[in-house]
Amino acid sequence: MKLASRLILVAVVIASLAGCTNFRFPGVHKINIQQGHIITEEMVQQLKPGMTKRQVRFVLGNSLLPNTFNDDRWDYYYSLRRGADGKFFDYLLTVYFEGDSMLRWEGDYLPGPAPMSTDKSEDYLEDAKLNTPLPTNIDDPVPPAAPDLEE
Repeated sequence: MKLASRLILVAVVIASLAGCTNFRFPGVHKINIQQGHIITEEMVQQLKPGMTKRQVRFVLGNSLLPNTFNDDRWDYYYSLRRGADGKFFDYLLTVYFEGDSMLRWEGDYLPGPAPMSTDKSEDYLEDAKLNTPLPTNIDDPVPPAAPDLEE
C-alpha cells in the first residue's frame, strides 16, 4: 500500500508540474502565435490626413475589429506570443475619420520592414518564375515545354 500511495503522489506532482506555464520540458518546441494585422512603419508612413476610407483600406487592409456603433474609428490589432520564451507583444493602431476623410491615427506598429520584404522574398519570387511555363499563344497548337528541373 505504501508503494501505491507513493506512485500516486509522484504522478500527481508530475501532472501538476506539466500544467504549469513556468515549467518547460527540455527539448519541446513551441511555435510563435500571431494574431491580427501586421502594420509596419512603411504602411503608417503612407497615411496622410485627408485620405478617403477606401485609400486607408488599400494601405492597411480591412479592420478586424469593426466598431458597429462608430464607423469613424478603425482599430488594427496585432499580437505575438513567442514560443521560445513565452513573451507576449501586442500592438494597436487606431485610425480616426470624419465622414469619408481620415483625421489622424494613433497607436503602435511594428518597427522595420514587413516580414518577407527583404532580399529573401525577391529570391523566392525569382525562383518561382523559373518554374513557371510561359503562356501559350492561341494560334500555336503546341504549348511550350516546361523547364527542366534537374539543371
